Amino acid sequence: MSEEFQWNEDYQAELLANRFEEMIHNGDQLYFDAEEFETLIDYYQNSLNSIKSRIAVDMAMQQHPYSSGLRIKLARQLATEGKFIDALEILNEIELAEPSDPDLHMTKGSVYSMMMDFEKAIKSYKAALFLVGEEELEDIYATIAFEYENMSDFTQALVYLKKALQISKQPDQVLFEIGMCFEMLNDLDQATAFFETYINENPYSVSAWFNLGLAFHHLGLFEKAIDSFEYALAIDDAYVQAYNSMGQSYVALERYEKAIESYKETMKHEKAGALTYYNIGECYEKLNDYDNALKLYYQAVELDENLAEPWAGIGVIFDEEGKTKTAVKYIKKAIELDPYNTEFLLIQADMHIKLKEYNNAAVCFRKIEELDPLDPDLWVEYADLYIVKKDYEKATQILKTGLIHQSENSRILYRLAAVLFRQGNEIQGQYYLENALELDFDGHTEMIEFYPAVIENERVADLIQIYKLNQLRF
Repeated sequence: MSEEFQWNEDYQAELLANRFEEMIHNGDQLYFDAEEFETLIDYYQNSLNSIKSRIAVDMAMQQHPYSSGLRIKLARQLATEGKFIDALEILNEIELAEPSDPDLHMTKGSVYSMMMDFEKAIKSYKAALFLVGEEELEDIYATIAFEYENMSDFTQALVYLKKALQISKQPDQVLFEIGMCFEMLNDLDQATAFFETYINENPYSVSAWFNLGLAFHHLGLFEKAIDSFEYALAIDDAYVQAYNSMGQSYVALERYEKAIESYKETMKHEKAGALTYYNIGECYEKLNDYDNALKLYYQAVELDENLAEPWAGIGVIFDEEGKTKTAVKYIKKAIELDPYNTEFLLIQADMHIKLKEYNNAAVCFRKIEELDPLDPDLWVEYADLYIVKKDYEKATQILKTGLIHQSENSRILYRLAAVLFRQGNEIQGQYYLENALELDFDGHTEMIEFYPAVIENERVADLIQIYKLNQLRF
């Protein structure tokens, strides 16, 4: 549908709505033909004005009680009111008389979707495919794909998204959905192959270059991601999403000055939001430029006081500057806004440990254990709380609990080995050290930093040397 035609349709619908609302206001009883009522009801239903759509539906049924088109609108209205069975009864009656009406099957599909019966929704949408012209196929393919996404069947969703893409004249949204499905399938190699093939045929597709960049970013190929985002920007230098994503890739490479440049470019094309100020502030924080970081975090909070991240950022900076008591207030505010963020809880626990508020720190760790026992940093930091207190048995217990949840976390293994050696338990210490060396040889340096005396143990030194030689050999 052309923009001009769409504008004309919207304009006509607004004129009808003005006429209809004036009639209601004056208490008049005007006549609208069935087609006008259909346009009017669509206008109100699409704008989620359920009260006026209900008034329009009731009046339509009074004036045109046998219009199948209007009865379909009635069914849709009933469904939005949660009266799914009543809606389906009307649609089934219409289907007996007019089984070839595509709007009937599309409405039936949407009712089943509202009922979360996605398989029946797909069946209804597929029935409509054979009853419409080619210009309507793209929307139906995309709708079917969406239902498959609701079922977490992203493979089938891709099948229909690719069908939609083949006939799409404005494919940007379809490309985004395709990228999302590949990501949900964790099939990013296929994603890059798909977008590279598409770009070969459509070299000036900004969305394809952008989605290729996202796929590279998720693969950890940040340089390639940046190249792709730059191609997207060469085609459209006002494509804000590409600047933001390029900034994230530069952050992943720890190239914070370049990230700041990318984020600041967005400000030339749109008004900066709180998240933009936060992202730039975080880069300054990584550069240890705390004055600029704080200034930007405060700007972010001023724009959106409900955004948790800048509150946490302010807390981290105060903590770095030795103002830990003040820092705790800010991290608590961040946790108030985002109580399930385990990173914030870890930061808060660390602050409590610095303040020797060990019971408060333990509360934080227990909360994280409830929320996410798979958090990679939880068990080592939790154990460190008791190591600081020289309660090595409790630390050992916590680390062994951590291994139940994360059996291949080498940091837990190394910390456990260090604690066991510290207690003189060499047999168990060697066992866990060997497992750790097998998983991640380089991780032993952190163990030595944590407990330097461990390297004086002859068996430990021998084990590290053996695994070092194995590394060199292979």
